[in-house]
Amino acid sequence: MTPRPPAAALAAVATCAALAAGCAPTAGSSTKLSNFRGDQRQVAQAVVDFQSAANDGDEQRICRDLLAQALAGRLAAHGRGCPAAVHEAIRDADSLDMTVQSVRVTGPRASARVKLETGKKDRTARLTLVRERGTWRIAGL
Repeated sequence: MTPRPPAAALAAVATCAALAAGCAPTAGSSTKLSNFRGDQRQVAQAVVDFQSAANDGDEQRICRDLLAQALAGRLAAHGRGCPAAVHEAIRDADSLDMTVQSVRVTGPRASARVKLETGKKDRTARLTLVRERGTWRIAGL
């Protein structure tokens, strides 16, 4: 039997994928990057980039460029690897519209508060990001 990734790691990817599925920045995202400056803008851009890659089904890019190394590593260490886990999470995600409402940066860590428009009742979630090798990457929810 193939070991499964830790539940928390898979849940973080599944939640991130659910946030992003069906929400390409040109079509579904209503995030206005011009509302952010400096590091805050870079964090918001990382969230929009994740959204776009999920919409495109680009699991390789998500694992290689957009997830924090620790999260991608936990997914890769179990089962079929990070791209397969991300693919499964995207496949199972509902289509949601997501808007970055606010960003808070504290040193090498950041959080992005996002509004989820589900078609029934809007809700908010908070993504955590870390700065790795000069870029912001999604570390969890």
